[in-house]
Amino acid sequence: MANAVQTKLQKISGEYSAKVAAIRKLEADKRKPFVTDAQVKAINAKIKTLDTERLRINTELTKFTKLAKTAEEYIDINKKLKELETSIAKAESRGESTTSFKSQRTGLVGRLKTIAPDVESNFPEIKVTPPKIVVTTKKPLVTTKKPGVVTTPKTGVATTPKPGVVTTPKTGIVTTKKPGTVTTLKPGTVTTKKPLDFKTIIEKTEFWYDLPDYIFNTVPGLADILVKAVNEEWDNKKFLAAAEATSWWQKNAPDIRTRIIDREKYKELRAAGEDVTKTEYGLYLAKKKNEVKTQALELAGVTLTEEQAQSVAEKIYNGFLDDDPLAVKALIIPFIGKVSSIAGTGTGAQNITAYSGQALQAYQTLQSIAKANGFSLKDILPGISTSTTGGDIEQAVLQGLAAGTIDINRVAQDARVLAGQGQPQYVRNLLNQGYDLENVYAPYKNQMASVLEINPDMIDLNDPTLRSAITDKGDMNLFDFKRTLRQDNRWQYTQSARDEVSSGALKVLQDFGFMG
Repeated sequence: MANAVQTKLQKISGEYSAKVAAIRKLEADKRKPFVTDAQVKAINAKIKTLDTERLRINTELTKFTKLAKTAEEYIDINKKLKELETSIAKAESRGESTTSFKSQRTGLVGRLKTIAPDVESNFPEIKVTPPKIVVTTKKPLVTTKKPGVVTTPKTGVATTPKPGVVTTPKTGIVTTKKPGTVTTLKPGTVTTKKPLDFKTIIEKTEFWYDLPDYIFNTVPGLADILVKAVNEEWDNKKFLAAAEATSWWQKNAPDIRTRIIDREKYKELRAAGEDVTKTEYGLYLAKKKNEVKTQALELAGVTLTEEQAQSVAEKIYNGFLDDDPLAVKALIIPFIGKVSSIAGTGTGAQNITAYSGQALQAYQTLQSIAKANGFSLKDILPGISTSTTGGDIEQAVLQGLAAGTIDINRVAQDARVLAGQGQPQYVRNLLNQGYDLENVYAPYKNQMASVLEINPDMIDLNDPTLRSAITDKGDMNLFDFKRTLRQDNRWQYTQSARDEVSSGALKVLQDFGFMG
């Protein structure tokens, strides 16, 4: 069956390739020598028709490609259902519990109902007749009335009234009979069927109207409808119409209803001490917990506990957030904090507490942006809120980065705009082109570090001497800037200054004849 899906995809792909090849050939024909305008016009008309077909086939190919995985799931579910039916039959023949098998079957049937319409309409060649699911259901009692014979709804045992006796309806009186006995009704009495209550109904069978019993326990509105439906012997169509009118049904899409059912069955089995690791919900939680732990480690270097990961996974499941990465991040963000690690070896080993992960890398990038433009982090992020992090700006920024509320590219551009305030037009133009203030002043900063014999990292971008290199009149050449640096107070403490003074003093002594 899976080959049928691939065969269809290959066929559509081949049709698409053929259209593309035909268009390319026509395009080449247009470039041939001596082709007239009339011929080009005719070729263009053909190309237009082929391109329309190409786009249609491409849309169809995209649709079937996306549906191919669902088709594989459809085939797999049908296979599993057949295996489950075999397992259930074998367990029943041995007198063993079938609860776990039936729980799995319920989840699979729910999923199958969701995906089957699309798959079967688009891939009719793989349509599978679903396995017949045998469940215990309450059959309505049938009474047959013959002339002169009265039958009671409860047992179907016939009673023969005495000649001349008329039974007058009188509610509330019930007669019961043992199988094989005949009861004669007294004048003025009638037999009535006692309505079943919810508890009695649920105890009778696991399935009612194609829904498992635990869904009625979960949704009170459905429980009321079930009681009425059973006692009045509704058919499935009438029950479904009533169920669909409930607010629960209307507020929850089919997939969500399936999720609710799987989750409640998981809770029911766990409360009964059953193994729930192989249920739909149990398998989901196990997979999602691993994903959440991995993401937390990558995002912030945080190792979530089993309970924390379970909490996040449950919220993702309940909120249907699997395809919402921002929402998932928002659930992990509260766990961002400093983590401990051991640095060094032997007696020199130290326990270091710090942040980690992708968020830290982004944080360090922001720090670099701020420094490269002569600012602190608070200067370029004035609106960052620390109210939820105890005033810790570092943690507030890390959480903002993880949540995506802080855009590094936007912050960088804003920092350059701020850095351009009060700067010459020449500098502002460079900042607008994406350069940082650090890049603009780099040549002067390096020269300054060399002349003043200091570490370039120790030179602040707001240093007055450095800023004097570029003014509204233009940028100073490096030779003139070097002469300016010799007038800076810091120059007198350099080795070069001392050497120059020593050389000058030596020359004076030589001029006066004190030294040869």
